[in-house]
Amino acid sequence: MSYRSALRYFTALTMLGMIIVLFLDQAVMPLYVRHGQVRFLPNIVGLPYPDAARLLRKAGFRATKAAVTHTQEYPPNQIFEMYPPAYSRVKRGRIILLTVTVEEKMVEIPELVRMTLRAAEIAVARAGLGVDTVMTTYSDDYPSGMVTWQSPKGGNLLRRGSGISLMVSKGQPPISYYVPSVLGMGYQVARREILDAGLDVGHVRYIYAPNLLPNTVVEQSIAGGTVLKLKRAVNLTVSTYDQSQAKRRGE
Repeated sequence: MSYRSALRYFTALTMLGMIIVLFLDQAVMPLYVRHGQVRFLPNIVGLPYPDAARLLRKAGFRATKAAVTHTQEYPPNQIFEMYPPAYSRVKRGRIILLTVTVEEKMVEIPELVRMTLRAAEIAVARAGLGVDTVMTTYSDDYPSGMVTWQSPKGGNLLRRGSGISLMVSKGQPPISYYVPSVLGMGYQVARREILDAGLDVGHVRYIYAPNLLPNTVVEQSIAGGTVLKLKRAVNLTVSTYDQSQAKRRGE
């Protein structure tokens, strides 16, 4: 083999070797290095914490409790959330943050009667509860805006987040007058019923009614059972046997 032929041979061999090394360095080695390091994260939501931690370790990850939460969706000590989320591409050895369920605590209901509504709402919120229903009623014993009744009662235990019903006073009931029904009564009895109700007897009109006992109330100007906010007079129509009396006093 001549010198020139040998030189060309070694030059070609050297270039081929450089190409192989470059290929290995740029293509094959990165694939080799990344192989087995990036994996899909398994879904462990809903699993008991020990089983979830064991599954993550087996897959090459590390588990840690990052937070706890109360929920009725899962029993205590189960995985509620995970970060990164399930099926993410994650490097081997990464720490996986887990939110684990804990047993729901019962809280004591505060005593709310005789509190203002605002103070009661604050006390309920501090206890970890909520106000579910607010009803109102007039009260002779409690000023306006004060809680008069609660359910459940103070001192009982409830699950955190449960609701409480409250009754709140609207203050003293307004003054009202109930009109009695006096139809068919004798005039004197009817008059006493009206006066006892805090009302006045107004104009009395007589009509001739021979089929009724004299002085029987046959009509009243305000129907019985009516509730009045202001004091008024009740006019009456009364029976009589005396036609002349009906003419003289009737209208």
